[in-house]
Amino acid sequence: MWETDNGINSRSEPDAAVCFDCIVTLEAFLQFKDQCHVNNHYLKTVPLKNDAEDSEASGEEEDEEDEDEDAMDCDFLDEDDADASETIDSEEEGLVAELEPPRSPVKRTLSLSPMKMAEIDPLDITKCVRKQTAKPECSQKKTVDVPKKPVLEIPKLPELPEPTEEDLPKLQDSYPDYFHFEKGKMSRYFDLVFHGKRFNSAIYGTCNTIWQCAHRRKYRCPALLQVSKDYTNFEPRNEHSHGNLKTKGESELFTPQQALPIMFRISWKKNQERKAKRVAMSRVMKERLKIQRARAKAEAEAERERIKAARRKKPIPKIPEFPGPQPAEDELPKLQDSYPDYLYFERGPNTLYYDLVYYGERYNSAIFGSRYTFWQCSHRRKFKCPATVHVTNDYTEFERRYEHSHGEQPSTRYVELYTPKQALPTLFRICWHRVKETSVKRLQLKELRKDKILKEEYRLGDIPDEPVEEELSFVEEQADDSDDSFTWAD
Repeated sequence: MWETDNGINSRSEPDAAVCFDCIVTLEAFLQFKDQCHVNNHYLKTVPLKNDAEDSEASGEEEDEEDEDEDAMDCDFLDEDDADASETIDSEEEGLVAELEPPRSPVKRTLSLSPMKMAEIDPLDITKCVRKQTAKPECSQKKTVDVPKKPVLEIPKLPELPEPTEEDLPKLQDSYPDYFHFEKGKMSRYFDLVFHGKRFNSAIYGTCNTIWQCAHRRKYRCPALLQVSKDYTNFEPRNEHSHGNLKTKGESELFTPQQALPIMFRISWKKNQERKAKRVAMSRVMKERLKIQRARAKAEAEAERERIKAARRKKPIPKIPEFPGPQPAEDELPKLQDSYPDYLYFERGPNTLYYDLVYYGERYNSAIFGSRYTFWQCSHRRKFKCPATVHVTNDYTEFERRYEHSHGEQPSTRYVELYTPKQALPTLFRICWHRVKETSVKRLQLKELRKDKILKEEYRLGDIPDEPVEEELSFVEEQADDSDDSFTWAD
């Protein structure tokens, strides 16, 4: 009597308490268990019927199935959030609300309609085979044609004759015990074992043979063994970077007297092949150099001919053309019988005027006057050189003025040399025409000034019968100084 429904003795456990959530969970589990037993028992009692049933019962069956599904649902596990948020009194704690009893099972009939299966011919395999679909073609990658460099062709080496006994070193009567040779079953060449260390990949020279460590690739071992041609002197170089390693596979041992005759023949053939290859390569390189030199020579000759043709297209007259009257022989200075050696002239193929070379210094852009000619330095623009040469028109007296502001400057173009007797007749004619042009310009200026004075007097209303001497004094002074005038050459 003292025990409650929950299994708690009130005498022995007066202070015992049970969580409300635990009670709800246990009660829900028990109800769910009972409901599962009821459902299982109900399914066992449902009989199976044949396929031939009336179609009118289909609607009723659907209604009954809906009711059964509602009965089978365990909606007592779902709790409303609103009910959970409400407060619970202390008197109601530990009580569980009674659930509705499960509904009485309703019998229902199931109608199973037979499925129509299509007859399949076991020998017909056309339907089972999957059609092959063509794969989309990949876009072809654009290939760029890179011009390949010409590969140096190595000529074929002639077949070497067999060596004679005189070409090979002689075998010794005995060899030391600290070296021997080994050869595997599938290997072609011998391995040298020196003091227990294995070497292979021999490099054959004319006087010595260099053996490399057999483990140089795996351990990057720099150890080398230099051996004389007759295998009497051994010189190890560099230490091994590894310890003693076991050999893989079985190998056959050979004494020096067994292996050295073959090694001597291999060394002789390798050296002969190297010499023949070196000779053939030198021959090929010489032929290539000849072809390159001939090609460069032909290109240089073609360039030279092109330059000559370009020069011929632009003929330059020996003397510039001056319209109007030409000077007589009496009006030009006379040539001297001889001129000093420090004076000569130069002219390029495309230039019109001469350059004066005075003591190795080049001058051009002559300023021609009635009695003197001024030659300016040819580098006056680049170096702002003020050097000039003051020369008489007959080229008998020279006076250099100012020093050069630069050193010796070599000529950067092709020029032709002319002696004073070859160039001075042309320069005399150029000088006469330039002076004549300046005198004509001076007379024109004089007339313009007279006209200007007359216009001013006419504007003032006083027109004199003769020109005023004071106003024309400047013009007369300019006329008196006409002998010392000069002009620039083009």
